[in-house]
Amino acid sequence: MLKKIPMLNKTSFRFGIVFFVFFIGIISENNIQAQFHGKNWGVRVGLNSISITNYKAYQAGEILTNSSYINKNGYLLGGFVRFNLNRIFLQPEITWNEYRRTCSFSLPIENSDNYYPPINLDINSKAVNTGLLVGYNIVHNYPYLLGVYIGSNFIGTYRTNYSSERENSFSQADWSLNYSGLLGFSINISRIYFDLRYEMSLPNADQDLTGIPDSPDNYHNVKIKKTEAVLSFSFGVMF
Repeated sequence: MLKKIPMLNKTSFRFGIVFFVFFIGIISENNIQAQFHGKNWGVRVGLNSISITNYKAYQAGEILTNSSYINKNGYLLGGFVRFNLNRIFLQPEITWNEYRRTCSFSLPIENSDNYYPPINLDINSKAVNTGLLVGYNIVHNYPYLLGVYIGSNFIGTYRTNYSSERENSFSQADWSLNYSGLLGFSINISRIYFDLRYEMSLPNADQDLTGIPDSPDNYHNVKIKKTEAVLSFSFGVMF
């Protein structure tokens, strides 16, 4: 006896139809052709991942034991304008980023040569980045673009949140400015836009827990010295 095949959920089916029609409408050449000349603007959303290329934790100038770090994925949302000069393009952009990483270290026990168990300290920072890319389209044939680019970013960090498994949490709301060089490539399929980039090591990426009002007493005089690089992937739409 044949078993009855379950019906698809109506909501999921309708969502699938809407998505399919929307996708076909965007990439269809007979709909609205993307213009790869003059000026375009776009939006993108994606993920970033921080790689700490050098890391040490200090307290009162002494290196803390069990120092290590864990990479985590963060998020980005941004917009850009592209000025096309035949195959060459200029692309100013602005992006909101949340960067996430976990650093670990052991604090010394007072009046003892021993150390507490390692602390995993989650560090999440929020930043607004402004950048300028200079690129060249290797492939420049509708509906396809393949471009490579180099550029630089100014990174304005406006809040950093700290938390640990010992339920200690505190934050620092203070603007700091940093910069980085970057390189990457982008792909366009009609209006659909994909982007993969690498931001080279960020100078002045140190974390200073000294002077943060809500930090626990045993975190005072702790400084984390590190250099960071960022790999990010995003997708979006370009008009």
